[in-house]
Parts: sequence; C-alpha cells; structure tokens
Amino acid sequence: MRRFNRSWLVSVALLIRHPVSAWQRLCRLWRTSVFRLALLFALAFSLVVGVSLAGVYWLSTQYIVGQIDVNLRDELTQLRGDVGDGSGDDEGLIGQIQEQVAQTDKSSRLYLLVDAKQHILAGNLLRWPEDLSCGQPAQFSDQSNIVPKKLQAEDSDIRVRALSTRLADGRCLLVGQAMVEEEGFTDHTGYLLSWALGIITLFSLAGGGWMGLAVLRRIDTITHTATQIMAGEFSRRIPDEGKGDEFSDLSARLNQMLDRIDELMAGMRSVTDNIAHDLRSPLTRLRNRLEIYLTHERPADEYREVMQQTLDDADQLLALFNTLIAIAQAEAGVRREVFTTVDFSTLLIDLVDFYQLAAEDRGVHLSAQIQPGITRLASQGLLTQIVVNLLENALNHIPAGSKVTVTLTQQEKTITLTIADNGPGIPNPADRLRVLERFVRLDAARSSPGSGLGLALVRAAMHEQGGTVELQDNHAGLKVLLTFPRLKVS
Repeated sequence: MRRFNRSWLVSVALLIRHPVSAWQRLCRLWRTSVFRLALLFALAFSLVVGVSLAGVYWLSTQYIVGQIDVNLRDELTQLRGDVGDGSGDDEGLIGQIQEQVAQTDKSSRLYLLVDAKQHILAGNLLRWPEDLSCGQPAQFSDQSNIVPKKLQAEDSDIRVRALSTRLADGRCLLVGQAMVEEEGFTDHTGYLLSWALGIITLFSLAGGGWMGLAVLRRIDTITHTATQIMAGEFSRRIPDEGKGDEFSDLSARLNQMLDRIDELMAGMRSVTDNIAHDLRSPLTRLRNRLEIYLTHERPADEYREVMQQTLDDADQLLALFNTLIAIAQAEAGVRREVFTTVDFSTLLIDLVDFYQLAAEDRGVHLSAQIQPGITRLASQGLLTQIVVNLLENALNHIPAGSKVTVTLTQQEKTITLTIADNGPGIPNPADRLRVLERFVRLDAARSSPGSGLGLALVRAAMHEQGGTVELQDNHAGLKVLLTFPRLKVS
C-alpha cells in the first residue's frame, strides 16, 4: 500500500510540476498493450457488473410487484366472498370498503366500487381510471388526479398497482395499492446500484492504469539497463525485485544471457591476446628465415630445406587455426545435425588399440576397462576428437614407466568416461580449471610441443555433446572425468 500511494503521489506531483512530461507519460501509458488490455478488461468487467446490477434491480421490482399482487388478490377475494353471487348485502360491502378506507395504517390502499355505468358507490378513488378494463390487472400513473389528495401531497406522480373484478350484478370492484413506499425503496435501490456501478467502474479503470504503470516501470528498468549496456557498461545487470513473477524470470534469463555474452567476449579478448602472442614467434621466425635466405645466394639444397621448414611452420599455423575453428563450431553447436547412433564401447576399444603402439614406444602401459554395448546418440567425429586429445595429452606429459587407464561405464542416466594416469598431474585445483581455457599451458608443459588448445577443444566438444569435463587429482597423477547424459537412440 505504501508503494502504491507513493507511486500515485509521484504521478500527481509530476502532473503539477511538469504537465507536458506528465501528458507524454500518459500518452506512453496509453500505447502500452498491458494498459489497453487492462482497460478493456475493466470496461468488460464494468459491463458485466452493470448488467448484473440491472438484473438485481429488475428482479427486486418484480418481486415487490408480485408481493403487491398477492396481497391485492387476497383482499379482492375476501371482499368478493362477502358479496357472494350478488344477492348479498350491498350495504355490508360498502360499509366494509369505507371501514378499510378509514384505517390510517392502510392509507396507501385504494378501493373503488362502481355500478354498471361506472357511478361510484364506495371507495377513495375519485373516478374509474381511464382505459382500464374491469377484471384485468393494471398499473397506471395518477396523471388525471384520481388518487386522494392525501397521497398526492406526498408525490405528484403516483404509480398505482390495481386488480379488479366484475361482480355478478354488473358492478365492478377495484382494489389498488399506491406504490409510494415501494417506489421510494426501488428508487433508493437504483440510486445505490448506480453509485456502486460508478465506483466499480472507476476503481477498475484506476486498477488498469496502475497495472499499466507498474508494468511500464519494470519495462523501463529493463530498457534503461539495456541502454547502459549499449553505452559500454557491460557489467550492468537487470535488477531483480524478488517478486518471483514472469518479469523476474525474464530478468534472470536476460542476466544469464548477458553473463554468457560477457563470458564469450572475455574469451574472445583472451583468444585474441593469446593468438597475437603465440603466432608472433612462428610468424617472426618464418619471416626472418625467408629474409636471410633472400639476401644471399644459397645452394639449392639449402633453399629446399628452408622451404620444407616454412611448410612445417605453415602446417603448424593451419593446424592451430583448424583447432580454433573446431572449438568455435563445437561451442556454437553447428554440428548437431550430424548426430548418429554411435557404439561408444567399440569406438573406444579401437582407439585404445590404435594408441597401444605409441604408448609402448614411450614406455607407457595403456590399459582399458570398457563396459560393452554402450551406445549413444552423438557425433562420432567429436567423440573421436575428445578421446584422441586426452590420450595424446596423457602420453605427452607423463614419464616412461607410467600407466594410463581408460574406463567406460554406464549408469541409469549417465555415461562416464575416465582417463587416469599416475604421472606428475596438476596438484593445484586452480590450475586444473585454467588448463581448460584456450592457449593456457602450465610451466611444466612449455618445453613439450603444443599450443594449449587440446583441453579447450575437449571442453567445447563436451559442451556440444551435452556433457561435462572435470579434472581431478588422481593422488599421483591426473584423472579426467567425462560425464555424458544418456540420450535415446532412435
């Protein structure tokens, strides 16, 4: 309630101090779809309420008229019963009518007994109402002054509800009710219902405007944050008011998107810096070599050797760029369309057999514990690239006499691939996270060939496969834990 009041006070103050700005704000509010929908709902709700209140008013008046008709019919039946078949005592009927007229508590009740020529025999009506057929129920207004003066003094236009019946001797008996109190009640009820409809409509429109302002305020917050980000403040995020509604969900998703974009931009800056650093040396070496051999005449064999060295450097650069392209494609998910059913167990057995000879040449014992029959919907090329990178990384960074164990198991919801060795490993947990980034090489690995992209490619490929990669301490070595979600094989 405090926020609601403060919002309206701010709106009123803005209207007083800055009428042009307030008018622009109202025009902008009118253009919002939420306000127009709220306004349409308010009008529809007011229409439904108005029809309902009108129905209540009509039913109330019909009930009152029905009750009056019941009372008039009972009294008319009683008076007619006293007359009987017309041979009864006329003086008794006339006396009874006069007695009823004389009672002050029934002063709004009207009686009239006329003969066949409409001559008045008894009653308090001044004459027979015009256009009123005897024997038919009627409701008429006192426009010809036939109601007693006592009632005319209270209301100049009295409505009368009347029932009449023709007696056996041709006379006509009328019993009526001047609807003074009843009309007062129905008028008061109509007045209250009109006020209720007006208040409901007003609050509906005010509620629609308030909802429109509330939504517009939250949209303005998102727009303002987007403007700041476009201006270069990339650390800005959309504030969450903690309401748990759809705007909170939208803000959370947008903030996650901005975090992802910020992460990608940071990665791009890091990649740019690393590329500039790592490519400078081979390009400089290549240029210097060519420049030296162009300044003086050399034997053909030396030129052939330089050309071969230049081709080797070019191949190294091309391999570097191809790896970067593969990482970018894996992170962007552009190769999802080539997912097929892959026999993971057979693929892993073939790769381990292929690297047995290379492991023996390095004096490394390579073994495998592979659960048979594990299949998965995946990209066979990416799975092969992942295993090849990890096996080469293990074989290149462990001394002779070490062991490498490849394990593949299947659980209820996941498939786990583990490649563990008992080499020097990476003792520092922070370094185990860093080596998954592009161009990151620890000091112990700088003497060995490589560009620092192997594990980065593994992480990108695992992301493409929907899995995760984690480097753990093997307590004398390094353990690479790959976790794949099980996908349905069609």
